[in-house]
Amino acid sequence: MAPNAQLTNAFSLITFDVYSALLDINQGLAKALSEVTTLPIDTVLPAVQVWRIKQMERAAASNSLRGGRTSFRECTRQALRYTDQRFSLGLDDASQEPLVLAWDALPLWPEANDAVTYCKNAGYDIAILSNGDQDMLEAVSRLFDTPFDYVLSSEAAGMYKPHPSVYALPRNELGVAAEDTLHVAGGHTDVLGAVRFGLPCVWSMKNEFVLLDSDVPPTYTIPNLEGLPRLLKTLTS
Repeated sequence: MAPNAQLTNAFSLITFDVYSALLDINQGLAKALSEVTTLPIDTVLPAVQVWRIKQMERAAASNSLRGGRTSFRECTRQALRYTDQRFSLGLDDASQEPLVLAWDALPLWPEANDAVTYCKNAGYDIAILSNGDQDMLEAVSRLFDTPFDYVLSSEAAGMYKPHPSVYALPRNELGVAAEDTLHVAGGHTDVLGAVRFGLPCVWSMKNEFVLLDSDVPPTYTIPNLEGLPRLLKTLTS
């Protein structure tokens, strides 16, 4: 089904990264880990940050090894095991698996739901374009009041961002040209991958304030997702 573009809009499709742009990973996982370990949230927050870093390192290794895509769920599980050992959290298998599943129900940034709803009401087709497995992203999509038109997982590409094949999914799966797709990124590597592929990219700087590669800047920059409606209004005026 081809997206329903409106002539008044600069783009026909808006894609969102979820884990950096739409969801509050640190606070959501720190709360979950605190409940399991009974440690204070501030105490477990460094462990959560390492968990995320090692998850993405394992995904990057999957790209490099070229032995088939290790599922994001498994990358998450292996990274948690590493974090458990490094921080001596004392997690057994029974307590680890609910934490892995917590990635399906992370809290939204306070402005995320309204931003997604605005895009849909303004006539854009909206899609998730993210590194999670299909079932993980489908679960995340149900956290929003407004249904996404499409959920595009890196699983379909067999690779992880920032590999170009992931950013090619709107074109390959939906028939939407890169220049007609606006990608909303939260992390600097996502900006790098999207822009290098040719996707116009909005960087929501809620998490990060310094680019990894300053020679590849985003097309647009907003302080957080509250700025997305204002940006879109500017682009269509």
